[in-house]
Amino acid sequence: MTSRTAAHSLLQQAIGERALKRAARQCMGRTGSPGADGMTWRAFRQDMPARITGLSAALSAGAWRPGPLRTEEFDAWGKRHTVTIPTVTDRIVHRALRNAIEPILERDAYPPWMFGWHWRAGRPLAVAAAARHLNAGLTWVADIDVAAASRGVTLENAINSVARFIHDGSVLALLRRILAALPDPLAPGSGLSPMLTNLRMTPVDQQLTGRTVVRMTDNYTLFTATKPEAEAAYRHLTCLFAAHGMQPAAAKSKIWRPNPEDLYAAG
Repeated sequence: MTSRTAAHSLLQQAIGERALKRAARQCMGRTGSPGADGMTWRAFRQDMPARITGLSAALSAGAWRPGPLRTEEFDAWGKRHTVTIPTVTDRIVHRALRNAIEPILERDAYPPWMFGWHWRAGRPLAVAAAARHLNAGLTWVADIDVAAASRGVTLENAINSVARFIHDGSVLALLRRILAALPDPLAPGSGLSPMLTNLRMTPVDQQLTGRTVVRMTDNYTLFTATKPEAEAAYRHLTCLFAAHGMQPAAAKSKIWRPNPEDLYAAG
């Protein structure tokens, strides 16, 4: 297969009618309020075939533009949060693009010990992996949450994090168009935010080779046999975060000897 054919194939996995229908069904499987245009999923379904055909045609012609955004605020985990709500049509485009890109990231970017925000998303799998390490005698854990993992990333940072693994200019151009319309490239509520947040941490992941690690979303746990080793692991990971513009969330990070079920509770 030539590189041109491969590139075209990847783009079609994001903008073809079949890809958009799959993404629409995935989006409809989650609860969600209408975007700024007032379109509901119920209304979208009433004329879904024609809407999907039109959306695919607009994307293929380069005529598609992101719709208006709405924001909502809510309280959770003792903090006030703001979420960005795209239109239902834009949510389909976000999901379809993520569907096209993420199989490549699963192969080339994501370590096997990473759970959350992708298809190995279940907390039970992360807990099971942690239990294996604890049962093997690695009972001291450097347990570190990343502070504000989705903040502080520029548009170029976000694009470049994907361009390390995806070399199709058409796909990257569509990604740029989507992200440029958001208030922040990793804005919570965007269908691409989980993937991009994972990619933000990938450079740190790649420097943990040889260590016993489990990551559940933005929560890293490094397993060691002794407390001094856990303290050294904590310092090492903190330095890696700093090198990539991140830091531990002090209130949620610690060195301890946990039971497996006590880990990743927020995740």
